Amino acid sequence: MIRFAPVLLILLYLFVGASALRAQSPDPVAPTLRPANQPLRASSSEQNSAVADEPEVDEDDVVRVSTSVITVPAEVMDRSGRYIANLRKEDFRIFENGVEQELSYFANVEQPFTVALLLDVSGSTQSRLQAIRAAANAFIKRLRPNDRLLIISFDGKINVLTEAVSLSDLRRMRLRLDAVNDGTLLYDTVDMALNQKLAAIQGRKAIVLLTDGVDGGSKRGSLKHNLRDAEESNTVIYTVQYNTLPELPARLSRIVNPKVRSHMQEKMTKEYAVGSNYLRTLAEKTGGRLYSADDLSDVPAAFNAITEELGRQYSLGYYPKSAAQPGETRDIKVRTRLPNLIVRARESYVATASR
Repeated sequence: MIRFAPVLLILLYLFVGASALRAQSPDPVAPTLRPANQPLRASSSEQNSAVADEPEVDEDDVVRVSTSVITVPAEVMDRSGRYIANLRKEDFRIFENGVEQELSYFANVEQPFTVALLLDVSGSTQSRLQAIRAAANAFIKRLRPNDRLLIISFDGKINVLTEAVSLSDLRRMRLRLDAVNDGTLLYDTVDMALNQKLAAIQGRKAIVLLTDGVDGGSKRGSLKHNLRDAEESNTVIYTVQYNTLPELPARLSRIVNPKVRSHMQEKMTKEYAVGSNYLRTLAEKTGGRLYSADDLSDVPAAFNAITEELGRQYSLGYYPKSAAQPGETRDIKVRTRLPNLIVRARESYVATASR
């Protein structure tokens, strides 16, 4: 037996060494785990260096994408302008910068809205407060019982008539529209509605803005910032522009110097043109619509159309497949899989620093 001892030692050494080698080798059956959103690659060179390739996925990017839902209000009509209800999630397609996205959120038309009604009661409307009050009452009556409403009037100051309340609570309130301050804080009021009053409210939100579109005296807000904030928000904005331009000569008649009066009329005419473009852009950027009213008697019809649209909207949501840089503008296109239907929805958004 002594003669076989070296042989046994050699066999024992080979057995232990082979076991050690197996312990150091990767299990040929065990899969390589990857982040769920990292595409699989088939090249043999990558399969041999899977560990080296893992850092290509930035964990921060995954977190930003997974927590940044983009919500898009949408309305669907046929070629005759009739609203289409009862569509399903599967009926919609949504694209960001030309890349189709996966819809992860869908709300039907029965979801309630929180609506901010912003009423311009500045000097140009002094003689028409009764008509504005009647139009506002007509708008309120057409809202659904589960909608919520906040009302803000503005002239040279901003008057928060009520915070977001239910219609039953609103009926117990007595609201006044008093225009006694010079100026028109249009941009400041839109800034407050977007960034203070509606920002913390969850669910579907809308602004209905009644104004001639001319700002006078805003300090916090500006045209540029309003449009930027509207594009970053998930609030649909409807603008109703009533025409006070025909009354301008009478308002300027108090200016004695004809040259000064002519200069002011030219200046105000340009401001009205700026206001029209501002109101149209606010609506287009958020998926709303601009309504033009030559007379305040036309406003109730515009309000009726808006409440009808609010009751027929869809709300779509998706998580972008790629993370956007803060400040980057991303294009949005919404389509339906059904023929001969028209979709009106916001066409872009601006990524914020949190994305």
